[in-house]
Amino acid sequence: MSEYKDINELLDIARSINEGKYDVVSVDVNSENELFHIAQYFSKSIEKLQTISDTVEDSYEDLPGFEETLKAIINDAKTASENVLSCVDNINFVTDDIKENLQILKKQAETGKLGKMDGVLDRLRDKALAGQDTSFDIIASLEFQDITKQKIDKLVKIIYDLQERLSHLVIMYGVKEDKIDVETLDKLKMKQKEDVLDDQNLVDELMREFGK
Repeated sequence: MSEYKDINELLDIARSINEGKYDVVSVDVNSENELFHIAQYFSKSIEKLQTISDTVEDSYEDLPGFEETLKAIINDAKTASENVLSCVDNINFVTDDIKENLQILKKQAETGKLGKMDGVLDRLRDKALAGQDTSFDIIASLEFQDITKQKIDKLVKIIYDLQERLSHLVIMYGVKEDKIDVETLDKLKMKQKEDVLDDQNLVDELMREFGK
């Protein structure tokens, strides 16, 4: 009866694994039982699958934040571009008005109508101030770049975090134990996130180890 109990337990574990339920207890089978080695294999598989499942779940939790931040960057860039284009149009209108008023001022000076020049000068001053305000608006619109850089840095960090998690999975379960030496593992663990992709020597070394 004990053997049947052990077989049923293994079947239950197999069904749970097939359904994606990895948070099951380890298989407890008597060491003298013929099923002991199979039970050991199941127990190790459960541990590995649970680790992989946890890593993938953690990664999925980061993805909504990645998507949200990316959308915010796109929207900010779009809004800033539209504002700058609108400001440029205003600057062009102001420039045309200033040119027109300068021509009027020139004609009034040539004809000696000095009394009317004050009104033209007032309009020129107003146009110049309007152009100045629009220029400040352009500068303000371009300040989004600093905020955008912070958001992009956040995205890069998420990518590096995902890469680090997947790298650990590859090393832990993707290759045989004798394929990567301790020194290579230490290099990968100690490597800073910001230059993992840039370190071609480490990448080549890992590729050589994988290819053995």
